[in-house]
Amino acid sequence: MKILSIQEYNDLSEFEVFLNMVSDKLAAAICKKFHAYVELNDIYSCNSLKILSPKIWGYKGTIYKLRVDCGKESARVLFVKTPHNDIVLLHGFIKKTRKTPNKDAKIAMENLERLKNNVEVTQLPLTKYSF
Repeated sequence: MKILSIQEYNDLSEFEVFLNMVSDKLAAAICKKFHAYVELNDIYSCNSLKILSPKIWGYKGTIYKLRVDCGKESARVLFVKTPHNDIVLLHGFIKKTRKTPNKDAKIAMENLERLKNNVEVTQLPLTKYSF
């Protein structure tokens, strides 16, 4: 299993830009969760993993929403699982409200469409953000 991200900004993926914006502790906590998925070679269900509701958002497929809390900071990561058992990170954001904001859900859905249209993805360097 690989953790992939959509290539965007020069040599950084869109998700790496997000990881560089949050605190080092939160970035490490996010990468630790995904590293656990890689070690198990599967997504395990837990209280911090939900599925974004297609009925509410009107898309086809399964977008997972992972909750990562680190002290007073809280982030959400929206991602999909590929047929090859890899994870593609669609969008990450700092949680400020109770519900997933429309703007963030729409970014994830747009990235899902781009993924279906064969946008370039690169492997996320998890060890770079692990402290």
